[in-house]
Parts: sequence; structure tokens; C-alpha cells
Amino acid sequence: MHNKTTPDATAAALTTLMHALIDISVIADRAHKHAARESECIFHYLAFVQLKADQALDKAGKIIMADVQEVHHA
Repeated sequence: MHNKTTPDATAAALTTLMHALIDISVIADRAHKHAARESECIFHYLAFVQLKADQALDKAGKIIMADVQEVHHA
């Protein structure tokens, strides 16, 4: 018995992480542009970056775990 993830689950997890990285990149760019003018704004950007990263990691982890469970029970 092999515990390999299916290509669909792997693709879904990678897509989730890629979307989060794109969001994080855009947010970081905006924070950088506002850093000189509005230092308070940076805290909000950083909190949002952390939230996006946590959500993406959680979702990707759940996708992989569900797939592993499905393969394990197959």
C-alpha cells in the first residue's frame, strides 16, 4: 500500500499556495510603497499577510491530509 497523493490533490494544494504567494507579493508591494508615508498601515498589511499565509497553509494541509486518508482507506 502506497501513501501517494493524487495529482488532483497535489495540484489543488499547489494552486492554493501559489495564489497565497501572489496575494502576499501584492500586499508586500503595497506595504513597501506606503512605508514612507503611513507607518501604521504597515501593521495592517503584515497582519493580512500572516492571515493569508496561515489560511493557505491550512487549506493546502487539509487537501493533502484528505487525499492521504482517501488513499490509505482505498
